[in-house]
Amino acid sequence: MVRCRMVRDKFDALSEKNNTATETQDQSQNPRERSRPEQAEQPESDEPTERQLDLLQWHKVLVRENPEEEAQPWPQVVTGAEAENWPTHLRTFSSPEEYKLVKHTYQQLQYSGYYWGPLTMDEAHEILSNLAPGTFLIRDSGQTDVLFTLSYQSSDGPTSVRVMLSNLHFSLYGSHKTFESLFALLSHYTSSSCKLTVPHRKHRPERLKQMCRRAFIRTYGEEGARSLPGLSKQVKDYVHAYPYSI
Repeated sequence: MVRCRMVRDKFDALSEKNNTATETQDQSQNPRERSRPEQAEQPESDEPTERQLDLLQWHKVLVRENPEEEAQPWPQVVTGAEAENWPTHLRTFSSPEEYKLVKHTYQQLQYSGYYWGPLTMDEAHEILSNLAPGTFLIRDSGQTDVLFTLSYQSSDGPTSVRVMLSNLHFSLYGSHKTFESLFALLSHYTSSSCKLTVPHRKHRPERLKQMCRRAFIRTYGEEGARSLPGLSKQVKDYVHAYPYSI
């Protein structure tokens, strides 16, 4: 088994709300939020820093010498000054390949704009409650054995469904359709025949270069962008940090 040991700075301020927030097992049956606190204005978005991309210090991987040794639970991440850039929790990785997949997914989510991190179900439903049907976001799951949750505005109101990871494939809870990446899953469910439409990005207004990156991928595709002549290494690295049109 492969374990990832999260190393954190000590924060002076802890948020009691996020530490105590829990999520019921069947998130698709949860009611809408009862209260609607005023939402603070979001600053203009920036690209994630190297610190944000490696907050978990992924290079410090603990390989278990004795696979039969009793596994210790993942520590719950405390909240504070930079907590929004941290996953709420991680689980035991079943293989080095799964570890690499989760690491890559997490890092690309930092560029997506619609990954909200340690957001509770009630907070997510409040954010989505007045948005158009099909609007969605990705957040950390409230269940310790699940990494991510998809929250979206349905015709019946805000709904949340767990994103499952098994055998290196992602799927939505209750669905047998699997995908090699979280972004392939989202691309499928944002097609014209599905319920998802547009992501709700955390920071608005979005930077022009971020919108141009998605338009570039939409026009040339990921492989086309790799082979397109005349692009500097800096531009190529920027485009391929998030090679999706979502």
